[in-house]
Amino acid sequence: MFSGHEILEIAVNIEVEGEKFYRTISKDIKDSSAKNTFDYLANQEEKHIETFKSLLKRFDEESRELVNWDEATEYLKAMSSHKVFPDADALIEKFRDSTTKEIIEYALDREKDSIIFYYEIIEMIDDRDIKDAVRKIISEEKSHVATLKEFID
Repeated sequence: MFSGHEILEIAVNIEVEGEKFYRTISKDIKDSSAKNTFDYLANQEEKHIETFKSLLKRFDEESRELVNWDEATEYLKAMSSHKVFPDADALIEKFRDSTTKEIIEYALDREKDSIIFYYEIIEMIDDRDIKDAVRKIISEEKSHVATLKEFID
């Protein structure tokens, strides 16, 4: 079972791994346009981290109580164990010798996965402020998809 607090912690973790991946790839990539894009995406993920962390601070002990969400719980467990952005260090090693296009295609898939994840969790959230924040982040993740698509179209 997950509380709203735990959902936000999972979201923070996803964004942290994404920020780390983009920041490190940006340092290693030769294509200056791709470097700028990955820097931008890393900064966006950092903003998402701060958004979720500020919402976490708002929670008091009462709102941390567990809620029985049945199948939603199983979905979140699967997503949190596999994460949208798996361990950034492993990804960085995996893509060390990859082309810019391969890295961008992978990042595009992860951004799409994050959108799916956030659409799934938004249905499990009662708190209006958290829902609004997640909707805003979904919108930003969609813009990340558009930004990345520009490189491969």
